[in-house]
Amino acid sequence: MRFTVTSNDLLQQLLTVAKVISSKSIAAIPVLENILFELKGNALTLTAADQSNRLTSTLEVQNQDGDGSFTVRNSIIIDALKELPDQPIEVEIDTKAHQATVTYSNGHYSFLTSSADVYPEGLELESKDVRSVELPAQSLLKGLERTVFAASDDDRRPIMTGVFLDFFEDKLVFVASDGRILVRYTDNNIKSESTASFCLPARVCLLLTRGLLAKETSPVRVSFDERNVRFEMKSGALTARLLEGKYPNYNSVIPPQSPHNITVDKDQLFFASKRVSLFSNKASSLVIFEFADGNIHITGQDLELSIAAEETIPCSGQEPDTRVRIGFDFNFLQRLLQSISSDQILFSLSDQTRAGVITPLQNEDGIEVCTLIIPMKLIGE
Repeated sequence: MRFTVTSNDLLQQLLTVAKVISSKSIAAIPVLENILFELKGNALTLTAADQSNRLTSTLEVQNQDGDGSFTVRNSIIIDALKELPDQPIEVEIDTKAHQATVTYSNGHYSFLTSSADVYPEGLELESKDVRSVELPAQSLLKGLERTVFAASDDDRRPIMTGVFLDFFEDKLVFVASDGRILVRYTDNNIKSESTASFCLPARVCLLLTRGLLAKETSPVRVSFDERNVRFEMKSGALTARLLEGKYPNYNSVIPPQSPHNITVDKDQLFFASKRVSLFSNKASSLVIFEFADGNIHITGQDLELSIAAEETIPCSGQEPDTRVRIGFDFNFLQRLLQSISSDQILFSLSDQTRAGVITPLQNEDGIEVCTLIIPMKLIGE
């Protein structure tokens, strides 16, 4: 088995698939440290996996000696290629001796390989229950990017550790929440033949958003059953295990209306809050907002260190002679504000016991974004 390929092309594809490899899976199944090479004609398919996910990528090479397959430890081949300047290389495999040789302009690398037969087979979808839909790659990318940061990292509630995709005939809704913040991203440009839903683990979302979808221009075919999902792209495919359980009714926790609806410049609110938060208690990151008389008075303090800060920024839309005082953990507020692209936002508030809703005033065509943050109890109020 022998083929020729450009070193950088092979390296980039190896780096892409290797992102799915995890140390926890290697400890349980050592062969998952390897990458599977499968050569058929001039198409080289690379596969990496953990115990729940499987990622493949295909690139074109020059086949010089027939088809074949083998596996190799990912760090061996990746680290070797990283040190080469971009150039054509020849990869030759002695399947009987389990030996690979990579020949480049002025030298060669030699290392051991393993039989492809020991590499685990991929997840299979149950054909009778499979649902399929085609999604624009960039629409899927944006929906996941705008929500995955809000997913929980608490394994005691597994269903909350991912992004929920809720398909309707006239829209697709992406939702993520960790119990303190929630993001609902609705794409009304995506239509489905029927309703369906599944919850995608955050790790799988990050595999898609941090490389796989970025350069994809063709539609992505998404096929899923009750347990697994498969994303088929022009450059490869990702098969993943879905999160099990029933996702909470996300619409029920979003207040339908609020007595105070205040418009403010997002960047002014963000940077003023960030400066003030430097002087708040590090354990709570509490920043207090007081809305009154067309302004937002922002304060933070740490009594133990005897430090404090305050700023005032303008706002609009609040009813005359009304006042709202409410506190938020800046770490959570920051995550929401950074996810919003609009210059102006609408802050909808009730009181210290009810969630605040932040929505952008400008959206892309067909897109609706709603974010929610739970306030902190202010002592003595």
